[in-house]
Amino acid sequence: MEVVATREGGLLILTLEGRVDAFAAKNLQDTIEQQLAPDIAAVVFDLKDVSYISSAGLRIIMSVSKRMRRDEGSVALCRVGRFCRDVMDTAGFLPFLPVFDTLEQAVACGRQSIREREYLQNWEQLEKIDLSCGKATIIPVSSEKGEALVTGDIKDVLYSRVTKERLFSKTFSEAEYSIGLGALGDAVDDYYTVMGEMMTIGGTMVWLPTDGNDTPDFLIPKADTGRVRVRTGFNVSLNGRFNELFYFVSDDPQGASLGDIYSELFRSAAIRRPDYKGALGLAVCAQMPAVFGSGILKSPVCEFASANGRMITDSENVEQWFESDKKQRHTGVTGLICGIGISLQADLSAFDQDILNRVFYLHPANTGGKNQMLHNHGVFFSLLPFPDRAVNLEKQISQVVDQGDFIDMRHLLDASTIKRGLIGVSYLQGLRQDGK
Repeated sequence: MEVVATREGGLLILTLEGRVDAFAAKNLQDTIEQQLAPDIAAVVFDLKDVSYISSAGLRIIMSVSKRMRRDEGSVALCRVGRFCRDVMDTAGFLPFLPVFDTLEQAVACGRQSIREREYLQNWEQLEKIDLSCGKATIIPVSSEKGEALVTGDIKDVLYSRVTKERLFSKTFSEAEYSIGLGALGDAVDDYYTVMGEMMTIGGTMVWLPTDGNDTPDFLIPKADTGRVRVRTGFNVSLNGRFNELFYFVSDDPQGASLGDIYSELFRSAAIRRPDYKGALGLAVCAQMPAVFGSGILKSPVCEFASANGRMITDSENVEQWFESDKKQRHTGVTGLICGIGISLQADLSAFDQDILNRVFYLHPANTGGKNQMLHNHGVFFSLLPFPDRAVNLEKQISQVVDQGDFIDMRHLLDASTIKRGLIGVSYLQGLRQDGK
C-alpha cells in the first residue's frame, strides 16, 4: 500500500493506493502520526485506488475520526470503490462517517469544518446584533440562493380534497428539511386515511397519524436507499444550504415567542441583507420553555370532506378537524423546528402569487400579529444542555435525535417560546412548484 499526504492549510488529504490489510494498516498509522499536526482541523481519506480494506484499516480511520471530533475537527472519505463500500457496510462503518463521490465534495466538507472551528475559536469577533426579544451571534454559512420546493397545494388540505391520485412520494434526501401533510407506508390504502401533520429535519421524518391515538411516529434513516419514501399530499421543502446561522439567546428567561423571533429576523434581514425578498426558511434546534401546538384530527382526503363544502378551518368545521392548545402543551423541552414565513410588510413581488397561496393559510389558533404568515412544525425531546457556542446545526440536530427522549410532534403555533437556540436561516429567492 502507498500513502501520499497532501496539506492545504489545516486540511490533510491522505491518498491511499493498494490493499489496506492488517500489515498496511500499521504503515498507515505511522504516516498519520507523522502528518497529523495539532493545527490540522480536517482529514480526507481518498480511497479511489484502494482495492481492499480490512477491519484493521477501518479501525485506524475511526481512531482518527474520534481524535478529530474531540478537537472539533472532521474526517471524510471519498471515491470509495464498490467492494470497499460493501466491506464498510458489512462492518457497520458507513453510518459514522460522511462518504463523498468526489474528492472536491470531501475537500469542501473539510474546509467547512475548518471554518467552523475558526468560528468557535474567534467567537467574540463574529457579528452580534440586538433584537427586541434577545441577542444573536451570526455565523456565515453559504451564499447559495435558497428556495422552497412546493409539492401539492395547501388548499387540497384545507378543502379536504386530497385523493389517491394527488399523492406524492419523496426520498429522505429530497426532503431533508420539510413540513406538510404526510405518512409512512407502502400500500396506499395503508396510510391514505391516517395521514397527518409531518416534518423532516436533518433527514429524520416525524408524523402524527390521524388514527385517534394522538401518538406521533418517526423514522431515523441511517442511509437513504430510496426504497422507503415519505408519502405526502402537501409538502414544502427547503432546497439548498442555509445562508446564516443565528445563535439566539432570549432576554426573557421564559423565552421569546416564535412569532416575535420571526418578526425580528424579517426586520434584521431588511436592514442587513440585500438579497432579502420577504420570505425566510428556518430550521431550529432550541431549548423551549413553552410549546403551543395544533394537530389535524382527520386525514383531509375527499372521502372525509365537510358536508357544507367549506374549508376545514371554517368556524363550523374547525372543532371537528383541529385540536389546538390554549394552554402550554409542553414546558422545558428541546425542540427541533422547521418552517417557512413571509412578511406581509415586504414587497413579495419576486414570488409567484399562485405558489404563495399554495403554501400559506391563516391558522385559526394563531391570533397574534397580522404582519406575517408563518407555517412551522416541531418535534420535541427531553430537555438537553445547550452549548454556549454552536456553529453546526446538523450536528446539534443529530445530538438531540441521538441523545434525547422523544416526546411529541405538532404543528407549531406562533406563541411557542425559545430561550436559547441555533437557527438556520435561508433568505428565500424563490418558491418553485415541485412536480414529484
